[in-house]
Amino acid sequence: SGGEGGAGGSGGRGGGEMQLAVGTNSEQVRLFDLADMGCRLLLGHADIVLALDASAGGGLIASASKDATVRLWDPATAECVGRCVGHMDAVGAVGFGGKTGGRLAAGAADGAPLPATLLSASKDKTLKKWDLSPLLAGGGGGKTKKKGATAASGEEAPTLSCLATVLAHSKEVNALAVAPNDRLAITGSQDRSLKVWTLAADGSAAIRPEPAATLTGHRRAVWTAAFAPLDRVAASGSADMLVKVWSMADWACLRTFEGHVSSVLKVRFLRGGALLASSGSDGLVKVWSIKGQECVATLDAHEDKVWAIDAYEPPSRGATGGGEGGGEGGGE
Repeated sequence: SGGEGGAGGSGGRGGGEMQLAVGTNSEQVRLFDLADMGCRLLLGHADIVLALDASAGGGLIASASKDATVRLWDPATAECVGRCVGHMDAVGAVGFGGKTGGRLAAGAADGAPLPATLLSASKDKTLKKWDLSPLLAGGGGGKTKKKGATAASGEEAPTLSCLATVLAHSKEVNALAVAPNDRLAITGSQDRSLKVWTLAADGSAAIRPEPAATLTGHRRAVWTAAFAPLDRVAASGSADMLVKVWSMADWACLRTFEGHVSSVLKVRFLRGGALLASSGSDGLVKVWSIKGQECVATLDAHEDKVWAIDAYEPPSRGATGGGEGGGEGGGE
């Protein structure tokens, strides 16, 4: 995912093919087929797309926009299959959990796993959890598409209900990640803090109203956060040029990595959590060893800010998105 004016990327599968969704400082999302780099457009947002995420199994792509909405897309058909309406300002972060809750309805990724959790965070300072049950195979609530409607426009896609809203921070929320077990979420803000939230299965307590922890230590705005695959730690990156790793057991800061010379815009765990990749406004991608507490690689292929990192394993492949209008891809 990316920040305002930047690019975001997220991997997914559609029709059995690996695809890459990219936000490019416009209201459109570009969906690339990694086999031949063919491109389709996901059309529906009325303003710049700021963030992207793909569900486990790749059956859904979520996009968040300055138009204050989140849209859900079927990567197989490039159609909008759901809309999340309720934020009062730009939505800068969106994230699926790792658990699934049934199968998507036919016509929406053709029976792919339905994610159990979708969260979004906004410039309006709130964190919201959304009801994905209308996308379940065999029914669910919500509005349904009219016969003959153009799903690619998104106008007739179901409007999903908001299960919970919490006032997450004192300033706009820039970063969001959901733990793979769906039990925790972490947010990062212009207020320089991160907050950890406990997630419930459903109802009014879908997000507990008080954070489980407030993590302080960054000296400037927090731009990015990510969970390790096993939930035990999370990482953050900030405009203070630092990358921090946090314990999700006692909330302590376990590591602070220094090396970027400008804001850290994205962090992403690799190799099962053994490595952590970070990208920044300095145009660099750095790879850190969690155990070794050192930088093991610096990739210098961009000429501008690197807004996005994504990777998929196996094989060990990754992609980065930069502000110069290009991107890079390759093995780790």
